[in-house]
Order: sequence, then structure tokens, then C-alpha cells
Amino acid sequence: MKRLLWILAWTAVAIWSLFAWGAYGLLDFFGGVAARNADIVTGHPETVEWLSWALMTLRSLGLGAIAIVWGLVSLLILAVPALLGLLLGDTRRDDNWRGPVIDPRASGPFPPAQGSPPVRRIERR
Repeated sequence: MKRLLWILAWTAVAIWSLFAWGAYGLLDFFGGVAARNADIVTGHPETVEWLSWALMTLRSLGLGAIAIVWGLVSLLILAVPALLGLLLGDTRRDDNWRGPVIDPRASGPFPPAQGSPPVRRIERR
């Protein structure tokens, strides 16, 4: 179940990344075109320079905002399966991973086979 949640989360991050990449590309393209063609709005050189600077600044701020929002949303998407994994606990827990428990007071790790002599113990004096 947890593996499925992680697969779905990474798929959602991939789709979100494609969407953010498209928005980043569109804003970069149209922001650059608008800044380069600021002279269409007015013929006054100082106004064209200021308008071009303002459009480039807005483009840069927008690109940074897209990158920050992409990172935050990606972390939020990946936090969902992490939190659900903590709440669900370890569903495939195997307590027998160390092997069978051996009683140190017993004569050996295995019971004596049928017909075999009993195991002798060496005792300290």
C-alpha cells in the first residue's frame, strides 16, 4: 500500500513539474517578447527604457515565484505519502527476521531426533 502511495505521489510530482515547466516557459517567452517590444507602446526613450526594465523585473519575479511554488507544492505532494506511511505504520512487519528464538537453558537449538542419543552437558564445578 505504501509503495502504491509513493508511486502515485511521484507521478503527481512529474505531472506537476510538467505543468510548472510549461508555465515557466510561457512566462519566459512572453515576458521577453514584451520587454523587447516596449518601444511599441511609446516612442519616448526614457519611458521605453523604464518600461523594458519593469517588464524584465516582473518576468524575473514571476519566474522565481514559479520555481518557489513548484518546490513547495512538490514537497506538499511528497509529504502526503510520508505522513500516511507514519500513520499506517509498518504493515509488513516480520518479527521472525532473526530466526527462531533459542532458549539458552535448553540442551541445544533443536530437539533431539528420534533414536539419537541425548546431548550431554558439560557442567562446571
